[in-house]
Amino acid sequence: MSISRPYKDLPWSWDTKSPETLQNDCQWLESIVKNSAPFSDGWVKARIVQLAYNCPNSQDFPQPKNRGKSANRKPMTTAQLLAYGGKLSEIEIVEALQEECGQYCQTHPVADFSYFHKTVDETYVMATLNSWCDRHFSEKSARNFEIYQDLVYPNVFLVISTAFISLYVDRQLPPPERFRALFNVDEFAEIVGEGFCDRMTLRTHGYATSAATFYDLFRNEAKALNREESSPDSGLKDNHFYIGYHWPSEQPFTSPGLWKDFSNNWGVIFKFSFVLSGFAGIIGTGLYGMVKLLGLPLFKGLEFLPLIGPIWKGIQLSAVGLQWYWVVPPLFILWVLLMQCLRVLVYQRDRYRAIHYGAPDLAEFFWRLDRALNPQALKKTQKPKIGALTPDIGSIEVKNQGSVSLGNHAVSGSKAEIGVNLVGHSMGGLLLVNTLRILSDRFGKDEEDIEDPDRAEFSKIGDRLRLDKLILASPDIPLEFLREGRNNYVRSAMRRCRQIYLMSSDRDIILRYMPTLGNWFSEPSIEMSAYRLGNVYLQPLDDRDPNPKYHPYIRNVLVSQAAASPTSAYDLFERFNYIDCSETIGVNGIFWPLKSHRGLAIDLINTLMFLLSLSYSRVFGQLDLHGGYFLTHTATFKILKLLISHNGSEAEINEGIKKLIPGTKIRFLPRQPFLTKD
Repeated sequence: MSISRPYKDLPWSWDTKSPETLQNDCQWLESIVKNSAPFSDGWVKARIVQLAYNCPNSQDFPQPKNRGKSANRKPMTTAQLLAYGGKLSEIEIVEALQEECGQYCQTHPVADFSYFHKTVDETYVMATLNSWCDRHFSEKSARNFEIYQDLVYPNVFLVISTAFISLYVDRQLPPPERFRALFNVDEFAEIVGEGFCDRMTLRTHGYATSAATFYDLFRNEAKALNREESSPDSGLKDNHFYIGYHWPSEQPFTSPGLWKDFSNNWGVIFKFSFVLSGFAGIIGTGLYGMVKLLGLPLFKGLEFLPLIGPIWKGIQLSAVGLQWYWVVPPLFILWVLLMQCLRVLVYQRDRYRAIHYGAPDLAEFFWRLDRALNPQALKKTQKPKIGALTPDIGSIEVKNQGSVSLGNHAVSGSKAEIGVNLVGHSMGGLLLVNTLRILSDRFGKDEEDIEDPDRAEFSKIGDRLRLDKLILASPDIPLEFLREGRNNYVRSAMRRCRQIYLMSSDRDIILRYMPTLGNWFSEPSIEMSAYRLGNVYLQPLDDRDPNPKYHPYIRNVLVSQAAASPTSAYDLFERFNYIDCSETIGVNGIFWPLKSHRGLAIDLINTLMFLLSLSYSRVFGQLDLHGGYFLTHTATFKILKLLISHNGSEAEINEGIKKLIPGTKIRFLPRQPFLTKD
């Protein structure tokens, strides 16, 4: 096998005839290096291109203009200029990268880059430079995710979407003293093979969770899950990998991406204000006309009435307030405040990123991992070796050295399946459902061809990966999407999971009110914006029964209604195992039983206690009405630990849950045809 070489010699020189392209390419490469894990696949390929170029001259760059984005471009610093090595051959580039790796390891002694050393050679460098020359560098080098391994617990990993929160804000990478970056998914597949991994649990976060916040929460969870206890199923085994997935989410109000967007897009802000002022002027003038032509004559004609007379006199005294120019400014200001408030709450921004960035990137991780775990695919993609290399030749003959070693487990050709558990919180549940939809489309639906959807063949998402449990904690998913006529696009995706557990709370005020406001204009129906799957609670049929039967209900503000009505297509509701955590410590601060006249009072008191707990946690304890399921001292976390670590049947898991919930006020309803009438 031979690798052609379209370029003749090194180093390369920048094309000074197009200074704008020169500067854009330089900034692009620098952004990749700055926002990627050191010595990962994408980082290395960007550095290879930099090392192949001569250092650009400052006079080759365009001069900043008074207006436009180029005014924000600063001259390159000395460190940026030194990044361009001007190397004479591919072997010099390899040696330069190895030297950089050695210097990095001196300041990061815990780092391990063995996969980098055995992967990056002259062939790798040549392939990268070829992709740059034929303008395929982005598609051949970029990956939409990065993988990190915990340095404390070898069975704990982070997968991070490489999508930016904002074009003007750099990514926040995991702390290098705790997490080491893997070279690519192939290195992760090697670790899976060497560790004989037979189960993975991937947990993702929800709305308004910054990278730093998620890293801290995830480390606490990893510690609790790997804690040794007496029960054999109480923690994670070495062959059970726990993976945290972070997609680009940001915190309300304080996120720097919000204000960077404002400061860098004055033209868009002006257009927005111009359109909004036009609507305010039109509607304000209409209101003035209605008052002037209809309201005032009506009051004047009825001024002899005892109630209307005093009102009419007051209107006459404040007649100046009826002029149209007093109507338009308040309308404009109120609309601006409302729409900007919705923007700084970042709910719709996060929802867009979860669906369009987070879900596709996670789906790519799974299918690339499955391909890397497939020994046949590995043989097709094995990396060739090259012999002597000189800078002046146009092509190089490459000898195939045989098979590729990816650990004993992979080399053996074993087809053992790996069970995959998915845990999604809040908007992360919506992300997981969309990820399953993508994977279902990729690996085939074929639901009608399978008589028993519970068969293992139906749960596969590749040759080696099989879906096991889907655990949704307060999922920000419309309740209506499970109903007949609304579930077409997720039916196959949801049915691929062998077990589905829903952890919900009626007292989750974030989920009860925020989506109603944020999705008022976007959901297909009003009911979809108001009722979320994470607010389902279990209502006993008979309060006097010590062992009552439950039905799923959902509350608006005061009034409750059944979560679903008996129809010919409620099978998705039947597949859920319901865990009602409404009155549980950690996700609730007031333990009144729910009654219609108490609903609003419970929400208000819980809101006050939640705000106080943020500043006085020692007094009020740890209280998180929306995310308290993952507080490691709570009963809900013990249930999560049981769900992801227990390898038994669904009946055995349900028995384990029943043993954990006495004294916790948690209500549990295993899956069954509960909607049929008694």
